[in-house]
Amino acid sequence: MLIRLICALTGFVFGSIPTGYLIAKSKGIDIKHTGSGNVGTTNVLRAMGRGYGALTLVLDMLKCIIPVIIMSQVYSDHVEMHYLITLYTGVGAVMGHIFSPFLGFKGGKGIATSGGLLLCLDPILAIGTIGMVFVVTGFTGYVSLGSMIAAAVVILFHIFMLLTGYVPGWWFYKQNHEPGQGAEIMIIVLILACVVVYRHRANIDRLLKGTENKVSLKGRKK
Repeated sequence: MLIRLICALTGFVFGSIPTGYLIAKSKGIDIKHTGSGNVGTTNVLRAMGRGYGALTLVLDMLKCIIPVIIMSQVYSDHVEMHYLITLYTGVGAVMGHIFSPFLGFKGGKGIATSGGLLLCLDPILAIGTIGMVFVVTGFTGYVSLGSMIAAAVVILFHIFMLLTGYVPGWWFYKQNHEPGQGAEIMIIVLILACVVVYRHRANIDRLLKGTENKVSLKGRKK
C-alpha cells in the first residue's frame, strides 16, 4: 500500500504543474479568463494557435511520463507490480493536472496527461486511443467527443487484457501484473474514466444542445 501511495503522490506533484497556464502567462495571456477558461491543450490551441497548443500537449504528457520513469526505476525490483506502479503514478499525475493546488485545486480535463499514461502503459493502447481523439476531432471538430470515446476504448482494452492474459508494455519494459491484481486494475481504470467523463459534463450538455465549441487541428477556433 505504501508503494501505491508514494507513486500516486509523486505523480500528483508533477501533474499539478500548470503548464498551459504558465505558457499562456509567459505571453501575457491569462488562460483562465480566455475562451473556455480551461488551462489544457484545447483552450491553449484555440487561444494561441498550433505551436503553443502542441507545446502544451507535449508538456502535459511529460508531466505523467517523467514521474512514471522515476517510479519505475525506484521500484524496478518489484517486477510483479510494474503495471500498478505505472497506473498509480499516472493516475496521480492526471488528478494533479485536474485538481492543481497551484490553481486553487482546479485545472484541465486530464486528456493530454492521460495520453502520457497510456503511452507508458502500452504502445498499441496509446496509438489506438490518441489516434481516436485526432480522428474524431478531425471529422467532427469536437475534442471532447473524441476524448470520451477514447476513455471507452481504454476500458475495453483493459477488459481484453485481463481476459486474454495479454501483457502490455514496451519491449524494453513489460508492464507485468498478477492475476490477483485484475479487480484493482479495473477499478482504477473505471474511476479514471469516470473522472474524465465527469470533467466533460458541460461539454456533454453542449453536445446534446448542438452548441459545443469546435476546434480546428489546423489552428485557432473555427
